Amino acid sequence: MQLNISTDYALRIIIYLSKQDDLVTSEQIAENTATDQNFIMRILRRMNKAGIVEIVRGKDGGYRLIKDPTEISLFEVFNIMEPTMNINQCLDDKHNCSLKAYDTCPIRSFYLKFQEEFENTLKGVSIHDLKTKQTGELLKS
Repeated sequence: MQLNISTDYALRIIIYLSKQDDLVTSEQIAENTATDQNFIMRILRRMNKAGIVEIVRGKDGGYRLIKDPTEISLFEVFNIMEPTMNINQCLDDKHNCSLKAYDTCPIRSFYLKFQEEFENTLKGVSIHDLKTKQTGELLKS
């Protein structure tokens, strides 16, 4: 499993915006996050629709974070950016089980537990955590 590059860019952008006090332009975002301008616009529109980023149009316009960084979890960002969060298609729909053993498959049971732990880990880390804590602190249980 590999996350889309747009999810990585979204995290970079949101962390950058969380450190800004004023509106910033897409050019500033691109320069400070090493993110392609085309990705920035698409990501910011998605984040705006989700209520995380405000888009101010016009000559003095720009972008700013409107949701508190402590309230934005990695799970929320991943869920906005990724087409699916499930680690295997058998978790999406019982019709995806080629064994027709949706309720009894031991592999699916393992995937369910793993999926739950994965999601709980993502829910337990905020944008604020990413910008203020060391990596080792983020994964302590």
